[in-house]
Amino acid sequence: MLKNAPIPLDSQTIPLLRDSHWQMSFGERAALEGLLSQLKPRVSIELGTAQGGSLDRIAFHSGDVHTFDLIDPRLERSAYPNVRFHVGDSHTLLPQQLGALAEQENNVDFVLVDGDHSESGVRRDLEDLLTSPVIARSIILIHDTANETVRRGIEGVHLEAYPKVAYVELDFVCGYIFREPSLRYELWGGLGLVIVDATRKAYFGVPARQTRYYELGSLLSALRDSIVEREREEDSEVGYALRSRDS
Repeated sequence: MLKNAPIPLDSQTIPLLRDSHWQMSFGERAALEGLLSQLKPRVSIELGTAQGGSLDRIAFHSGDVHTFDLIDPRLERSAYPNVRFHVGDSHTLLPQQLGALAEQENNVDFVLVDGDHSESGVRRDLEDLLTSPVIARSIILIHDTANETVRRGIEGVHLEAYPKVAYVELDFVCGYIFREPSLRYELWGGLGLVIVDATRKAYFGVPARQTRYYELGSLLSALRDSIVEREREEDSEVGYALRSRDS
């Protein structure tokens, strides 16, 4: 017999399991929550506010937050007293804010990169962050690392060329192949982890990019191609069977 009453497992007791406007999988949400709850950032940056799903958790765990989006997210500002909303092109606004934080000698403890999903846009966001002195002892999470365009943008940065980049794991949380008709076969999701430590003795340490596991980016693409081929063969066989039956 249980000594304690069981905890009700519903979206009220576990908000990250709520089927909401949050554009992350449950696994991605759990990883974000886990990092934030342990890091407790003093200053955080979010690129890509959208409907505010990630912002809710970043704001809950952080001191000050700067969130950027090209379009006004239409969120109730009073619900986010520690958040400053930046609306417009992040490629203009982010460097300006990083400069302001540098003047204040603030370190940015946490960044979520989930804004411009073009190859050049992802690359520029990461380069703007990594060239700034306020990204000194920081954790950077990059969303949608399974997407081929986003992945090319990340790879174009050459993360290991920055001495302060201490660790890189682009499949910290694996992405997925969509099955639903509207996005069928598209690769999305996944979280990449970049740990920055400006005190790192870069030339005497181990390589920053993890080598213990096979990276899943190219493997997901190959799996997607295999699924497409298999399902086309199955459709062809079904079509042949129906034609044979009707002939």
